[in-house]
Amino acid sequence: MEFILLDTLYANECKDRFHSMTLSEISEDNDDSLGVGTTLYRKMKKLVKLGYVKKGCLDNHADTFYLTEEGISVVEECKEVDR
Repeated sequence: MEFILLDTLYANECKDRFHSMTLSEISEDNDDSLGVGTTLYRKMKKLVKLGYVKKGCLDNHADTFYLTEEGISVVEECKEVDR
């Protein structure tokens, strides 16, 4: 699930604090197949702690998230392996 979160941010070009997504937007982008909000929040919190994701600007009182350079590298490396 963590890679799906990273890949969703990558596909939507969420690469700085002004171009970021809320957990609701990430869930909708994946047809609500990622589970409940608390699960998503825990997974995203883990990715923040690992340094792959940072919090962006608030969007109507909701946290937004975007990829760090390290997160972008991880996604691009995984996509290279899949080719």
